[in-house]
Amino acid sequence: MALTSGLQVDQVTVRFGSHIAVDDVSLTLGAGQVLAVLGPSGCGKSTLLRAVAGLERPSAGRIFFDGEDLAGIAVHKRGFALMFQDGQLFDHLSVAGNVEYALRVRGQRSPKRVAELLELVGLAGYSDRSPTTLSGGERQRVALARALAASPRLLLLDEPLSALDPTLRARLAHDLREILVATGTTAVMVTHDHEEAFAVADAMALMRSGRLVQSGGLNEVWAAPVDEEAALFLGYSSVVDGSVLGQAPGPMALRRSALVVSSDGALSGVVKSVRGTPELTRLEVEVRGVGVVAAVAAASVGVLAGQEVRLTLDRTRTARVGAVS
Repeated sequence: MALTSGLQVDQVTVRFGSHIAVDDVSLTLGAGQVLAVLGPSGCGKSTLLRAVAGLERPSAGRIFFDGEDLAGIAVHKRGFALMFQDGQLFDHLSVAGNVEYALRVRGQRSPKRVAELLELVGLAGYSDRSPTTLSGGERQRVALARALAASPRLLLLDEPLSALDPTLRARLAHDLREILVATGTTAVMVTHDHEEAFAVADAMALMRSGRLVQSGGLNEVWAAPVDEEAALFLGYSSVVDGSVLGQAPGPMALRRSALVVSSDGALSGVVKSVRGTPELTRLEVEVRGVGVVAAVAAASVGVLAGQEVRLTLDRTRTARVGAVS
């Protein structure tokens, strides 16, 4: 049964000849929620987004929005907006002209609306600027304002921040989250960056080789990765058997700070490498019966390569792989 509110993807498959790009994917997204579709390059996430937009026709399955079957509904009649990683601005138009373009194609014109949107994305006073004079982050903010101009029913974001440097990407991801919440926009964002997904979205769908391998709320997926590959892709540093750490048997995912140098630690190992940061020291330690794993020490603790150290496990920095959260 189709949802009466939000997006529903029902057993959708997309084929290109003999290649199956999206394989029997089903997911739902409530109104006003943000979903991150996460996976490595070539996993089918962008193809899924294009199918929702109407740019690719599913070979099987159906897509609904607010209970309406989108089959046969043209791209421009779906009431969706798309934003790509390069923004695709019109350099011959001013910043305001780019934002207003989304209104003009719908027979609307509202300088007030344009000004409101530019203020929303942090570009008040940029109306008369040429896009060619803007930084990458500023261009993406203009693209976002343009995408929001006509109050789309659904905003589709295809790797919107991937072309930016890491510092700018983190800042814009935070701002993007605030803007989507402030406008109550329902959105699907495709990304290969787990940190970006956690910064922007409410829920996550992990794809691999065209298939959906796990979906749910951010905390739900983070707390119980479906398998080792999912855990490593989400940012855990390693997966080991819990029994070698004095825990219950079974695969356990460790964050880079799960093992901490401590004089009374139950584990011991030899430091293989040391890297200092302003807040702590990051180590690689060969632990007996475990192998080489990441660990941390307080910045005030002097640790050298080749030194034997004792480690304690911070259970709050671990997750049971394949467990039900």
